[in-house]
Amino acid sequence: MKINKIYPVILSGGSGTRLWPQSRLSFPKQFLKINSNYTLIQETLIRIKNKKIFHPPILICNDEHRFLIAEQLRELDVKPKLIILEPIGRNTAAAVTVASLIIKKIDKNGKILVLSSDHKINKTNNFHKIINNCSRICDKNKIIIFGIKPNQPDKNFGYIKKGKIYDKKSKTFYVDEFKEKPSLDKAKKYLKNKNFFWNSGMFFFKANLMLKEIELYDKQILNQSNSSIKYSNKDLDFLRLSKKHFSKIISKPIDISVIEKSKNIVVKNFDIEWSDVGSWPSIFNLSKKDKQNNLIKGSVEIKNVKNSFIQSENQQVMVIGQKDLIIISTKDALLIMPNDKDVNIKENVECLSKKNNEKVQYHPTVYRPWGSFEVLLTKKRYQVKKLIINSKQKISYQKHKYRSEHWIVVKGKACITKNNKIYNLKKNQSIDIPKGAKHRVENKEKNPLTIIEIQTGDKLLENDIVRFEDIYNRN
Repeated sequence: MKINKIYPVILSGGSGTRLWPQSRLSFPKQFLKINSNYTLIQETLIRIKNKKIFHPPILICNDEHRFLIAEQLRELDVKPKLIILEPIGRNTAAAVTVASLIIKKIDKNGKILVLSSDHKINKTNNFHKIINNCSRICDKNKIIIFGIKPNQPDKNFGYIKKGKIYDKKSKTFYVDEFKEKPSLDKAKKYLKNKNFFWNSGMFFFKANLMLKEIELYDKQILNQSNSSIKYSNKDLDFLRLSKKHFSKIISKPIDISVIEKSKNIVVKNFDIEWSDVGSWPSIFNLSKKDKQNNLIKGSVEIKNVKNSFIQSENQQVMVIGQKDLIIISTKDALLIMPNDKDVNIKENVECLSKKNNEKVQYHPTVYRPWGSFEVLLTKKRYQVKKLIINSKQKISYQKHKYRSEHWIVVKGKACITKNNKIYNLKKNQSIDIPKGAKHRVENKEKNPLTIIEIQTGDKLLENDIVRFEDIYNRN
């Protein structure tokens, strides 16, 4: 059956705190590779590459992640229809409203498939087949919510109870009720009842229908979203929403704002081998284990260990005589917790952020539009970093109020500006950047430039930057 092509909208927000320390606020879980050569967001992009079914994707992401997103697209050679930048996180109701408004302007009969950027889906053919079969239901002015048949009791999901059949051919059902994240006892009862599904957070609808529902049930979000688009501005390949108007939107999920109130909702079982990869135990359950039911990654030695997930990114780890553990070691942090899906580390990470926000905010490798930097050593009053400046890129022309820097070129050639004077440095050459000096480094070569940076000063903070010029518009 011939169908009108669908506009896939990928939501790339969230913090991924349940996968700390590998996931950080500046590098959330959609940018991680989970049992794959591709990141989760790249897997999502590959899933919708079928040009017979889908238009090029529209992505909605945090302003801070814009160049990370652009790099993910570039690696796959995917050209998006649009990348929409949220100045502040406002949950899915705002994102869906903005996307619906923009797509309706492009195509008054446009159909939207809302996807999360961090889901695992193994049955891609089923995914395409079900979307195709539901397109006819979408044309009948129904919002299709995709439910996942539970395979275990889980109190971290919202649940949907299906009602009477709506359409036999597509096997879609009316929705009897929505259940928010239940207690474990209720989740066990839902598992036994064949009428309950997990809410996957994926929706399929016509833009004009969704906007009518939002106008009916949450007009304030509609008005503020309209204003945030009206006063937005184009920035390179991005559409930056107005911070003034977008920040006035009340943060809430589209489920609470509209879906649970709408009279035009049907549910479809999404038989696609789905997982939201929401925790370390969920990754453990998805992965192949050894004979002792262990998942071991990296430089790890074990003896008499059972039913455990141990991963080391850098240092040598040895574990003896343990069972039912999750141990995740990164370059700058260590997590040890029970291998139990009901343990949620989110509250603990929130407590840590009050004491040591940088360990929650930043990954040891921090990506910037010009390349990346890695913190090698941090002590009181000094810090050592490795900078990678990509080909034909440059950092902003800037100064620091609290720190001085010493740069040593270890690979490539650096064109350095210091107080309006140009210095060309080769491998093993170095330069001092005193506190308050205006400076910039540029890589004019074809290969990446590597610099070791030694910082000294009373404050060694990432926000100690005063920019004068920036080709990435970060002023």
